[in-house]
Amino acid sequence: MIVSLLAILGFVLMVTHYQEAKSFSIALWSPTIPILYVSYILNFFAIWLLVSTYIPRNIIKLKLKHPMILGVKTWAFAHLLVNGDTLSIFVFGVTLVWAVFSFRTARKMVSTVTTSPEKKYSIQSSAATFFIGIMIWLYIIRAGHEYIAGIGLLNAT
Repeated sequence: MIVSLLAILGFVLMVTHYQEAKSFSIALWSPTIPILYVSYILNFFAIWLLVSTYIPRNIIKLKLKHPMILGVKTWAFAHLLVNGDTLSIFVFGVTLVWAVFSFRTARKMVSTVTTSPEKKYSIQSSAATFFIGIMIWLYIIRAGHEYIAGIGLLNAT
C-alpha cells in the first residue's frame, strides 16, 4: 500500500512539475521530424497495449500475457527518442529500466492463470481495444499533453 501511494505521488508530481523541472535541464539533442513520427507511432502501440490490459478476451492480452509492461516499455522508449534533455533521459530511462526488469520478472513467474484451449479471444473485444486505443492516442496527440502537463506535442515550442 505504501509503495502504491508513493508511486501515485511520484506520478502526480512528475506530471504537474515536469515542465518546470525541464526548464533547468540541459538539452543534449533535438529530435528530427522522422524521429517525431516514429515516436507518435510507437506511442500509439504503447497506448494500444495499455488499453488491451483492461479489456478481457482481446487477442493482444491473450497472446502477449503482459501487455501493460510492454506498453510502458514502448512508451518510455518513444519518449527517450524525442526528449533529449537530461531530466527526460533520467525520467524515461529509469521507467524503461524498471519496465525491462519488471517484464523479465513477470515472464519468470509461474502464472496461476494459464491460457487454456477454451479461453478464446473475441473479435469484438479486439476491435474495441483497437478503437479505444486510437481514440486515446488521438486525444493525447491533439490536446492531452498540453492540458495534462503543459506540453504541446504539435506546437513548435
